[in-house]
Amino acid sequence: MSKKNKKKSSKSKGNSGIDGAILKYIENKSKTGLKINRIFTHFGKKYTNEKIETALVRLETRNLVEFSENGKVSKKRFLEKPNEVIIGKVDLAKSGIAYIIVEGWDNDIKIPRKYTMNALNNDIVEVELTKFNKQNPEGKISKIVKRSQSEFICKFQPTDGFGFALPINDNVPFDFFIPESYTKGAQKGDLVIVHVINWEDTAGKNPVGKVVDKLSGLSPNEIEMRSILMEQGFNLVFPNEVIQETEKIKDFISKKEIAERLDYRNELTFTIDPQDAKDFDDALSVKELENGNYEIGIHIADVSHYVRPGSAIDKEAQLRATSVYLPDRVCPMLPEKLSNKVCSLRPDEEKCTFSVLFEFDNKKKIVNYTFAKTITKSDRRFTYEEVQEILENKEGQYYAELSYLDSLAKSIRAERTKNGAINFESDEVRFKLDENAVPVEVYLKERKDAHLLVEDFMLLANTTVAKYFSKLDTQKSNQGAVYRVHDKPDMQRLQQLANIAKNMGYSLTFKDEEQARDVLNNLMEMVEKNPKLDVLGRLGIRSMAKAEYTIKNIGHYGLGFEYYTHFTSPIRRYPDVLVHRILLQMLLKERPFYSKNELDELCKSSSLMERQAQKAEREAIKYKQVEYLSKYVGEEFEGVISGVISRGFFVELSANKCEGFVSLNEMKEDFVFDEEHLKLIGMRTKTVFQIGNDVKVKVVSTNLKEKQVDFDIVK
Repeated sequence: MSKKNKKKSSKSKGNSGIDGAILKYIENKSKTGLKINRIFTHFGKKYTNEKIETALVRLETRNLVEFSENGKVSKKRFLEKPNEVIIGKVDLAKSGIAYIIVEGWDNDIKIPRKYTMNALNNDIVEVELTKFNKQNPEGKISKIVKRSQSEFICKFQPTDGFGFALPINDNVPFDFFIPESYTKGAQKGDLVIVHVINWEDTAGKNPVGKVVDKLSGLSPNEIEMRSILMEQGFNLVFPNEVIQETEKIKDFISKKEIAERLDYRNELTFTIDPQDAKDFDDALSVKELENGNYEIGIHIADVSHYVRPGSAIDKEAQLRATSVYLPDRVCPMLPEKLSNKVCSLRPDEEKCTFSVLFEFDNKKKIVNYTFAKTITKSDRRFTYEEVQEILENKEGQYYAELSYLDSLAKSIRAERTKNGAINFESDEVRFKLDENAVPVEVYLKERKDAHLLVEDFMLLANTTVAKYFSKLDTQKSNQGAVYRVHDKPDMQRLQQLANIAKNMGYSLTFKDEEQARDVLNNLMEMVEKNPKLDVLGRLGIRSMAKAEYTIKNIGHYGLGFEYYTHFTSPIRRYPDVLVHRILLQMLLKERPFYSKNELDELCKSSSLMERQAQKAEREAIKYKQVEYLSKYVGEEFEGVISGVISRGFFVELSANKCEGFVSLNEMKEDFVFDEEHLKLIGMRTKTVFQIGNDVKVKVVSTNLKEKQVDFDIVK
């Protein structure tokens, strides 16, 4: 080998070292990309900026990394050749074309209708790329990995010896074959719920289903609420094996079980919940200690005592992952006997609980805490309104204890705010319904001291468990834990928020993720003082990353916590059940229930179902708002522009927070869409429609099927 060649080889090896190190750092630190200055900072002690920059250029040239418009660099996730398999989630358009959402990809993969393999919205699928293009990739679905929906509302059509069920949802592109033994006596034209028992792997064959319920005589809004739940993957009926297991669970606690638990039945304990709550996850106890300190017990329903890993109940809870709360109903994660009776901390009933017991000194500081399996008995079931009235009037049952808890909560809250928590409190729409579940009033949920009191103690319990996990889960390579994490915000989205705020006459300057906390908190204070700025507050929330469950802790940006998990709502959230199991196993120093890979998969599926539940809740609220406004067609309302797109803008009514759309097609001039500042500018009159503008609109039409309200601007 010549000296020249030796020199070239040596240089190449050096390049490979820095290139590989940078690529590995990017891959390990972020799936969505790193700010370039973080790479310069990390490698700056070993390499010059020029070498780092040259290495990044080389990596881009080799198609190993890509640079985004917001100044981030990420490992290139687009494959370099067609026909390789990618896994993603289906977003189905009304046209029948599917778009596949792939984690870490900026652009979705377009799937022509003929290549969708009858995939449905939210299905997890394998895709082969047929057109490799960074901006507009295309492909075809090669396999359906996981179906998102197993129950459908259909019209029944009998045939000789069997039947077909025709989905009422136009987006379901096939009918279901119903064997004679599974028709449940359904007649021609009956509306039925069909549960799929065999999807048939061969394309073109009808999936096989069975009728599990008949829906005769149901109102349109009842059918719609059920459809919304099923379309997001939530079954309305528990499987027979789940019901059978549930029926065997005893609704009393044995003397042996009581003897093995810390007895808190004689300590003052109460629950504080919404007026219409039936499942009581948590209770608080207050006890003065001999040393003058106070012990505050946070007692959580011990669901994991009844729901064992691998049981039919547990498997169904895994699939559902969460309860879903619609305006007129709850679709529970657990059967009613468990969620509303056996596990629920109802007053004057002995209950198995998993507790965190805190000792506070006279300076409201925590001096000690303990985890314990307990037996409790609630002395009183409070509503938020009752507690608020007692706190405001400074009298009533257990006023002294409630007042002390309130003062402690405020101290905990102040400390959290000091540590950087963002005070995001958006308006929550609520409905007053008539006997037919039709809205007669729309109002906003109020959050007062009573609500915050409970929330603060639940946050305290959650962070305490997460900190305990953090000390132990790294000591063993096979030990995993579940965290609730919230990533830092995208600075590009924050800049767009700043642009919109500037249009409204307010200055928001975002320098970095940490400084953004203070800016966002100042924004929320402005919103609290001036409700007209509520739209800015909601845009601030949307600029945040989505919280999720994971085994890899990165902290919770929004709450300002280094460690956070969910421990306090196991009746309605499956991750909390996991956390209870992991905590008990750690306390007893037993072998882990789950491998890290198993926990990781459970976290991903729980995060997915949480998003599906949120979507169902949004769809149901939208339907109820349209249902409410259908009585006011032709009437005028004051509102504020809440969103702007190229073909028009959305208006939120000030009186009831219902939202509708004003189409540019109804305007008498052409408008230019300024995408950067999200505003429309009239070509002739220079009229500007932008987020935050006050407008007066008239309700022109409502469409319940499309969940859509059309407005016209009133001059």
